Amino acid sequence: MSKPVVAVVQPFSSGAMLAPLLREAGMSPVAVMDYEGPSLEPVRSSHHPENYDAIINHHGDIERTVRNLRALSTTAVIPAMEASLPLSQLCADAVTPDEANVTELMDARRHKYLMHQALAAAGLPVARQICSNDPAEVEAWIEREGLTGRDLVIKPPASAGIVNVGRAPGGRGWREQFDAINGERDKHDILAEAVLVMEHLTGTEYAVDTVSHHGRHSLTDIIRYDRAEYGEGIAVYNAVEWMPYAPDDPVLGPLMDYALAALDAVGLRQWAAHTEIMMTEDGPRLLEVNPRFAGIGHPTLTKIATGESQLTRAVDVCAGRGGELPDGFTLRQNVLAVFVKANTSGVVRNAEILDEARSLPSFHSTFHLVSTGDRVEASNDIHSSMMMGYFTLAHERSEQLYEDRDVIRKLEQQLIIDPEG
Repeated sequence: MSKPVVAVVQPFSSGAMLAPLLREAGMSPVAVMDYEGPSLEPVRSSHHPENYDAIINHHGDIERTVRNLRALSTTAVIPAMEASLPLSQLCADAVTPDEANVTELMDARRHKYLMHQALAAAGLPVARQICSNDPAEVEAWIEREGLTGRDLVIKPPASAGIVNVGRAPGGRGWREQFDAINGERDKHDILAEAVLVMEHLTGTEYAVDTVSHHGRHSLTDIIRYDRAEYGEGIAVYNAVEWMPYAPDDPVLGPLMDYALAALDAVGLRQWAAHTEIMMTEDGPRLLEVNPRFAGIGHPTLTKIATGESQLTRAVDVCAGRGGELPDGFTLRQNVLAVFVKANTSGVVRNAEILDEARSLPSFHSTFHLVSTGDRVEASNDIHSSMMMGYFTLAHERSEQLYEDRDVIRKLEQQLIIDPEG
């Protein structure tokens, strides 16, 4: 009997972690590389060609790409990046139509403004926003909505993750950020044909991760962000905490219901999604649905917390066990990722001080932790706050996590960063 063939489109970031798991499960992973879309250069290093039994290079001829997938008897087509959605949809519609997302709502899964419009059409509350390439239109909208002097968020409507996402405190500087995005390509080579401006939501931010099969959504994890606003940056990571599956919880229950309704609203019926939501005093409000696996490193931490991840459940779907996916998950141990921050830019002179954290009761592992001699940027936005790496803490008692987090913060304050290098 031949092995099931699973195609992963633009297998970068966490999507690159899927191929080895597919092989272990007795399936044949295939990479589909899109040379017509954005280059996605910053994440291409995560691609390992040796992990695939075949590589299909797409150069714009969709009929040829579909023929190649059919010749391999492909049983699943999985998008790994937001930028891969158009090609993934075309391939899935032609090769695996029963395993495809809703074609007509594809733009609502990749364009942040259309995404919110789809939620509003489904009766879900959303933040006030406008998408335009005309600053005069935006200015009139700000005045009309009573947002003059209020914090605003400015971002590309088809951004990947938090690339080029900024905040205008009190509305100051929104036009400069608008002009810097409008008509420009970001570091992933994605062109911003317009700019999304929305009211800045306050509250606690969460992300709900899922794997879907035939329209039924299986929650793999919920995380709560501890983020601090800093200047005009959108935020700085302090920590990320894995939360329990608790449908009856007064916060987590409505959060989960809203997240699943958002997936239905944008026509996501199949594969992974990382849905970011702000829990405001008025209830949950969508930040964005990311129709992909959570970013690199995240599935590994989820497996520490629950024993599973989006990746393992995607493999289950590919193996024909999609109908057996559970509604939720079991939090086996509490997990907290504590990000190390730099108070200034320069060269780190004593990163060894952080080694003391390895003896903490909840210490589990580190991810890309900074070393002595590394040049770093001040942690003034999400990108720079990830340059220093993070500690993964895991323990049966959440209180132990918080105690050990505080120790790491004290060690962080002892770091010497030489501005002169």
